[in-house]
Amino acid sequence: MRPIQIVDPRDPRVASYVDLRRSRAGSGQAAVQAGTFIAEGRLVVERLIASDYELQSVLVQQGREEAFLDQLNSDTPVYTMASELISQVVGFDFHRGVIACGKRRDISAFGEQHNVSLLGRLSLCLLGMSEQENLGSILRSAAALGVHNVFLGPGTIDPLSRRVIRVSMATALKHRYFRMTDPGTELTVLQQRGVRTIASTLADPSQMITDFQRDDRPMILIIGNEAKGIEPIVQAAVSDRVKIPMSNQVDSLNASVAAAILMYELAK
Repeated sequence: MRPIQIVDPRDPRVASYVDLRRSRAGSGQAAVQAGTFIAEGRLVVERLIASDYELQSVLVQQGREEAFLDQLNSDTPVYTMASELISQVVGFDFHRGVIACGKRRDISAFGEQHNVSLLGRLSLCLLGMSEQENLGSILRSAAALGVHNVFLGPGTIDPLSRRVIRVSMATALKHRYFRMTDPGTELTVLQQRGVRTIASTLADPSQMITDFQRDDRPMILIIGNEAKGIEPIVQAAVSDRVKIPMSNQVDSLNASVAAAILMYELAK
């Protein structure tokens, strides 16, 4: 494989990397529409290469390409540019050495065709998760605790946005995602199919996670928006409501911290 040197930042072959800060900020809708996502930094790109996601291309700072050529198959184009040209393309001071473009997969709903046993012991449902740092941290903790399936409810940002992937250290690529459009109804249906649905909430009635009694049913832990929590209609639809014991008059935790604690307790 021979890397392809790019000398013009307007070269259409690097169009996927143009103005990343603006076009793929927030929910990453531009990336969604294009059917691609961006990973940056050596460790993150290496994990993308090792994943089962398909690569579209890799853009490497000139002089660093040899570190990646042996990891890639011959069908993946590798472009090299001077670091200042890469900065012009991506729209910010780029110093991570490498950036890659992967191809997205369709995210479907968990329907009747799926056996609930495929969910495993514990899954995660994220409703209104709007902070990229929180989402990235939650996905990293989920991967560490063996939580593979993640349901994405309304208002939850793109799990394959550039910053989420970076914060998650590419563990966002390890999960299987399902879309939820009507969480109250869909969680009720899952409960009817033998799934235990567990909402993280401070609202009564809820029990301390340390008092929670597990059984043989698959579980879905539901985490809501950090500021607004989980909507009452969803809380009313779940089988269980749990909270974390806290002292010193602290009444809430960062969403990613709370999610990690709850996942750890439920995954025991």
